[in-house]
Amino acid sequence: MTKPFQFGFIIGRFQPVHRGHEKLIDAALAIAERVLVVIGSAQESGTARNPFAANEREQWLRRIYGDRIHVLALPDLTNENDHSRSWGDYLLHAVDSYGASQRWPALDLIIEGEENGRGSWFGEERALRLGRLTFPRQEGALSATWLRTMIREGREESWARKVHPVLIESYRELQDRLLALRDLP
Repeated sequence: MTKPFQFGFIIGRFQPVHRGHEKLIDAALAIAERVLVVIGSAQESGTARNPFAANEREQWLRRIYGDRIHVLALPDLTNENDHSRSWGDYLLHAVDSYGASQRWPALDLIIEGEENGRGSWFGEERALRLGRLTFPRQEGALSATWLRTMIREGREESWARKVHPVLIESYRELQDRLLALRDLP
């Protein structure tokens, strides 16, 4: 059976990967033939907000999804809070270029969590040509910031319920690394 979309992408920082991210990726895999997961802020690591390097985030995604997804690490254009049209153009150019390098059909789907500012990333003309699957952010929704706090506070059981089982064995290492960061609030 053919899926309704040929090529979709998701972008996130995945600091760390959690069940909310999995929900988006699983939905993408259900409706798109090819799924590209874009790791944003790929140049960032070693800070309280962005503690984990892009290659580590990619490894987590690979452990969960194997070769069912493709992964592209993308540095910020200016900074991670840039929600400009220039950022959207940069992002779509990177995604389109990746697809072309794989000889995929044209991009036809964006899968996203509802976040402030995402609506301004893309020009209206381009956005109208792309399908969009948007998951609304619910009260008490998961966030990687909250999960990093749980790790630092030693709330392992609560954290473990919010991440894929393949990440659970990494808890102590993640905790040690987060506690060693110098820029904690």
